[in-house]
Amino acid sequence: MAKERLYNWLDSQMSNMFYTSNNPHEVPDYVKANLKDELRHYQEEAFRRFQFMQDDSLTSGISDAGFQRKQLLFNMATGSGKTMVMSSLMLYLFKEFNYQNFIFLVNTDAIIQKTQENMLNRQSNKYLFNPAGIFIDGEQIVIQAVENFPAVKDKNTIYLKLTTIQKIHGELSNPKENGISLDSLEEEDIVILGDEAHHFNASTKKEKEKEQSWENTINKMLYLRTKNKLLEFSATINMDDKNISQKYSDKIIYKYDLGEFMTDGYSKNVLRLQSSDNDDEKMKDALLLSQYRKLIARENGISYFKPIVMFKSSKIKISEQKQQDFNAIIEGLSVESLSKYMNQRKTTVSSNSTLEKVFSFFLEEDLDSVIREIQEDFEPRNILNANEKNMLSVDNAVLLNTLENINNPIRVIFAVAKLNEGWDVLNLYDIVRISEGAGITRTATDSEAQLVGRGARYFPYEYKRERSYTRRFDNTNNDLRILETLHYHTINEKGYIANLEKSMNAVNLITASDETVTIHETKIKNSFKQTETYKRGVLFVNESRETTPEDYSSLEKFTIPKEWVVQFIGSTIEVKFQDENKQVQIERHEQPLNVDKRYFQKAIQRNPFYRFSNLKQFLPMLSSKTELMTSEKYFKGVSITVSLPMGQDVSDLSSSDKLEIIDKFLAFCEDKIRRNYKKSIGLKKFRPVTIKETLKDYEVVVPKFESGQHVTQRIESHPMKGKDWFVYTDAIMNRLEYAMVELMSNFINELQVKYKDVYLIRNDEKATRFKLTEFGGPRGFMPDFVLYLADEEFVYQVFIEPKGEDREKEDAWKQEMLEAINGTDIEIIGENDHVKLMGVKFYNRTNRSKFVEDLSEKINDGKPLDGKIELLIN
Repeated sequence: MAKERLYNWLDSQMSNMFYTSNNPHEVPDYVKANLKDELRHYQEEAFRRFQFMQDDSLTSGISDAGFQRKQLLFNMATGSGKTMVMSSLMLYLFKEFNYQNFIFLVNTDAIIQKTQENMLNRQSNKYLFNPAGIFIDGEQIVIQAVENFPAVKDKNTIYLKLTTIQKIHGELSNPKENGISLDSLEEEDIVILGDEAHHFNASTKKEKEKEQSWENTINKMLYLRTKNKLLEFSATINMDDKNISQKYSDKIIYKYDLGEFMTDGYSKNVLRLQSSDNDDEKMKDALLLSQYRKLIARENGISYFKPIVMFKSSKIKISEQKQQDFNAIIEGLSVESLSKYMNQRKTTVSSNSTLEKVFSFFLEEDLDSVIREIQEDFEPRNILNANEKNMLSVDNAVLLNTLENINNPIRVIFAVAKLNEGWDVLNLYDIVRISEGAGITRTATDSEAQLVGRGARYFPYEYKRERSYTRRFDNTNNDLRILETLHYHTINEKGYIANLEKSMNAVNLITASDETVTIHETKIKNSFKQTETYKRGVLFVNESRETTPEDYSSLEKFTIPKEWVVQFIGSTIEVKFQDENKQVQIERHEQPLNVDKRYFQKAIQRNPFYRFSNLKQFLPMLSSKTELMTSEKYFKGVSITVSLPMGQDVSDLSSSDKLEIIDKFLAFCEDKIRRNYKKSIGLKKFRPVTIKETLKDYEVVVPKFESGQHVTQRIESHPMKGKDWFVYTDAIMNRLEYAMVELMSNFINELQVKYKDVYLIRNDEKATRFKLTEFGGPRGFMPDFVLYLADEEFVYQVFIEPKGEDREKEDAWKQEMLEAINGTDIEIIGENDHVKLMGVKFYNRTNRSKFVEDLSEKINDGKPLDGKIELLIN
């Protein structure tokens, strides 16, 4: 029969005597008066239980019941204020039982420094006692930090030794003169306060006692004297472990888990954003979401609200690189690039998601002003890397633990593991799990669940002259709910998400998905895995070379066209409304913009990117800013065309309108230069990569859209059973891509007569990452499909790209590359006589006939493929 746990036994005792009219077990007034804040109901409950356990008149038979009083554990949720309970118990034990010697014990220096702020620094806003002083029975009590307890004591002093278990283990194992030792501790009663106590159980977990273990060291101190006490605090005691359960069943005095903490409203709500595996995209989303929170607070009269973003990596090297990437994202923001990014992202998120609301909000704002504020808020000096060796310096530790302060500038934290425990932060609102190197094991997700629980602490901001310590907008459809919500940006990996849910359930962390998603998965067919094509076949990808200064000798090298078209949106026009069920289309026309060089000069002067010292880094061959304006290699000869609503003329544009257009062009150029700088240059030399090592099973996470909602890139899964020519079990793709696959299915029988092997390979960016690099340029290109054909003499590799009509102009360079692949100057390493590479025209609705004609010419000896050609897109 399982042993009854102490906290369950106390539940039954409470019903009998805790809350009777004669119940003496209440938090004493001297404790309440000497704490800065009021104890919450659950903190009072923890205190009362401890108080009850000290009452000999009620608990004289407690030992007979099999429960401990010497060693007790408070199993309380991360963020619930365990240190507050600890502080109240210190005052109680000092006043009622004359304890003066307290040892605060933990496993990390970071928690030591946090506790110094909590218990010793009266100037800190994290100080837990009354800043005016501690007074008991009219006498002032002092809490004094010590390394060793003095032999002669002041009766009004609490002596507190803050130390790590590692340090005190060393001190007691190798005692030094005037230092702490087991002999010195044997002289007086002590109370050990063990924080994050789950770290002290190495011997218990291993089912054997090690003479030199930390656990053994604690036990030696505890049993030096009869009245010594060990009060442990932890949110993560694993009672599923039989040895841990056996040790703590008689010691856990109070259990208040994260689920209760969140249900009681003391935390933020926690929503998961199951983001893509593109870290840059997740960084941008978190950046915009964080700034959205700040602006919503401002709009609602909350004068100071600074939301923190944390980027969590698996390794320090990765974290440092991601910090550089983040800095580059901030520096490279432009109206053009940000607008384009948000418009594209809006098509991939559901209408009820937070991100859709964020993107819609910003697209209505003055993006130039938004970007300037973002760049000020997120400049490098406002970013703290918690992995640096100097993080434990006083200045950095204070910055890290005072993030809510009005004069603390930090907005972003990059971290690996140092902040999983002991970090007090209330205004953390976004935790982003960096995909690169991310662990998916249960151990990794347990750590993340603990971090999310820590970040879920409620931030008591002031609204309408009132400060609340619990959520107030749960039941209202109010923009301010975003200020009571933590977003955890996860990675989209099925095993990871499954383990994360288990980890969150283990600590009763209540979370929900920000948007309802569907996970589509597909696998390489077993039938394909049995083929020689899979086992020994290869695909061909082009090589690239490092860039040289000569590669940056002109704007063309950065893929900046001489002819640029911009849609001017600053005009006000009148549109006749005819049918409420049809979307209004504004007719437009294009006209060239002719401005003299003064507009360019003024626009360049006010854009810091175009300072010559900065430009020289990206354009090493540039000799002067004059050359930038006068050389054909750069801005001379550039033509700008403006798309205007019908009825408006380019002559109607004001000087400020024209300058705005030039600003946009320069921002476009800046974005292209930053993106393409120091990238490799693609060559017309192709090397083989094995099919077996290239193709992978994969999954795609997509939002569940509301019925009737218009989505331009709806991703759906189509079973491909019985179609051995398609190498995956399911075709996960948008409608245009699947229409092309359906069209190809009509030709398969015909092709299988001509070729012994016919396979259509989906090239998904999350799986194969089979990527070409632009010939003579830096841009990457992942053709959506590869048609693999083989006969007795040749292997044919055909690159196929469905492309919507709206993207044809922008991606014209990809069509040019597909055409260039057919050239005679293509070199195939080691396979020139047996391999032929081909590219065909884009596939789309209007280009279907040309696509089939081109395909017929290249793979069917010019004979028309007889498949049905019909409209396959609804």
